[in-house]
Amino acid sequence: MNPPPLNHRSLLSLSLITLLVVAPHFARLDPRISLAFMAVILLRVTSLYRPRLRLGRWLLLGITLASAVLILSLYPLLMGLPAKVALLSLMMGLKLMECRRRRDLYVVVFLGYFTLITHFLFDQGMLQVAYVVVMVIALSGLLIEAGRAESRSGWPLHSLRLAAGMTAQALPVMLVLFFLFPRLNGPLWNLGVDNSTGQTGLSDSITLGSISRLIRSRAVAFRVDFDQAMPAPPLRYWRGPVLWHTDGRRWGRADLPKTALVSYRSDAPPVSYQVTLEPSPNDWLYALDLPESLPAEASLLADFQITAKDIRQRRYRYTASSRLQYHTGPLSERQRRLGLQLPDTVTPRMRALVSRWRAESADDRQLVNRALQFFRNEPFHYTLNPPLLETNPVDQFLFDSRRGFCEHYATSFTLLMRLAGIPARVVTGYQGGERNPLGNYLIVRQSDAHAWSEVWLEQSGWTRIDPTAAVAPERIERTFEFDLQENTAPGSPVIFSAGDHDLLNRLAKQFGLGLDAANASWHRWILGYSSQQQQRLLQLLGFGSLSAFKLALTMVLAVAALVPLLILLMRWRDRDRPDPVQRDYGKFCRRLARKGIARLAHEGPQDFARRVIRQRPDLQRPVSAIIDLYIALRYGAEDDPEQQRRLRQLVRNFRA
Repeated sequence: MNPPPLNHRSLLSLSLITLLVVAPHFARLDPRISLAFMAVILLRVTSLYRPRLRLGRWLLLGITLASAVLILSLYPLLMGLPAKVALLSLMMGLKLMECRRRRDLYVVVFLGYFTLITHFLFDQGMLQVAYVVVMVIALSGLLIEAGRAESRSGWPLHSLRLAAGMTAQALPVMLVLFFLFPRLNGPLWNLGVDNSTGQTGLSDSITLGSISRLIRSRAVAFRVDFDQAMPAPPLRYWRGPVLWHTDGRRWGRADLPKTALVSYRSDAPPVSYQVTLEPSPNDWLYALDLPESLPAEASLLADFQITAKDIRQRRYRYTASSRLQYHTGPLSERQRRLGLQLPDTVTPRMRALVSRWRAESADDRQLVNRALQFFRNEPFHYTLNPPLLETNPVDQFLFDSRRGFCEHYATSFTLLMRLAGIPARVVTGYQGGERNPLGNYLIVRQSDAHAWSEVWLEQSGWTRIDPTAAVAPERIERTFEFDLQENTAPGSPVIFSAGDHDLLNRLAKQFGLGLDAANASWHRWILGYSSQQQQRLLQLLGFGSLSAFKLALTMVLAVAALVPLLILLMRWRDRDRPDPVQRDYGKFCRRLARKGIARLAHEGPQDFARRVIRQRPDLQRPVSAIIDLYIALRYGAEDDPEQQRRLRQLVRNFRA
């Protein structure tokens, strides 16, 4: 005997949940794959109400072949996660097209479970986890509803509540597995499956306009927790790549050897902090000028740039300390040559400008101040949309356009210093950051990307000079909060925000900071739960000496003890709680007992009803209605919450 076909409500629910399961992948897939999947879902839903549109076997085969051709044309070798997710999504949609009976629903639901797992290959954030949990409950509710002997009318709210309860009951076992499962040294998703999901950050070279393009992103670059008071905004220079070589347009790094961790003098107290770096394709770390102590796996180059191995495409947390005042000491001959290298694009008017500064200055420090005065007094403008510079960018910027972003000022200043015989280099990184008062940590975004210059002076060694501060001091003093959408005209100056005076803006900002604080805690304590943190937790519990094998054995024993305990707890909880139907019937019997008609121990509901009607013929109608509905709910296939509510109402209104 063939099982009965699925009704329209089950198929409609399955179609909607299938769409929601795949929907987060739409932003990661080729738009044609997403459109094809939605077309399949739309066709399936339409066929429920228009049976004439129901597809036959050969048409389904044709759609399947067309889907295979589409996937192979977009992903010829099926390489990479997007190709595999596209194939899985279309397979799920095509299986839904031929879903007719209960066993077909089981296949689609289990494909949905597997598809939900693939979301974590791209994002393990808190909101993503919450979304997946909701979808797991929805799919489980469909399974429970499909397993009933008879389908019911209305939405399966009772099945969804049951699925949510089962999910909650699994939570203790999940926590035991999470805390005791032996941790990997690296993230689970960084085993070579795919390395294309990281966030883009600073490059190891710059051209004019590269940072101004990056700064349009509000994405978080890293977060910082300080062990003491947070430094003032003008001191928050987060050092990244150091650039030496230039051809007049592009600046790049030099191949410098690693050096000792501390190679400078400083009387300033150290500033200690922990950095949580977001995934990026780069292998360098960021630290306040200048770094003093670094994580064990990091290396410090001779120009104080920090590099580390095996940190690409994963979130990485490290501890560092810096001293904000320093003297870097004498200059090596190699760094002097690198710091004085000049491109072929130097023009006579650039040389004339520097010669005039040299004649007006008694030493290198005065010449640096004279250059800063030039940027401050001349009509330079700080703009996100500088005009296009073609043949000789530095010369055109200094004497013609005079409109640029931080990389324009840093690179041109560095080149002018080299013309004056002062060793100079460009440093890129981030400047500033936004303090989140809800977690008392610093949020550094891609919009805080910055470039500045360093010059070598006899009195102080390598010295940070930020010519951008001479033109736009607001960039250093305030958080970078200008409207990126309004300043679109070429050469238009950057307008900094003076603060949020509107109530809605303040509330939206507080909500954003609260969400970021929750995400930061999630990344730190859940996604960042490493083998080191696990060992610290075990030490607190008195199990710090457990090996990986003993830890796995402890986990198995803990789960084996926890499951029977949960079963006993649930039975104890339900032992004195009859089902709602039995409870309402007991209330009905007690009301009759108070009127002198008590139900006998051996008396079934029908016999009891006949005796009540013999003694009280006036109660025939309400007693018959209550008993008939009770028998249908208690002993029949009827299990409708609506009928249960009706029985409760009949008992509540019963008066003997």
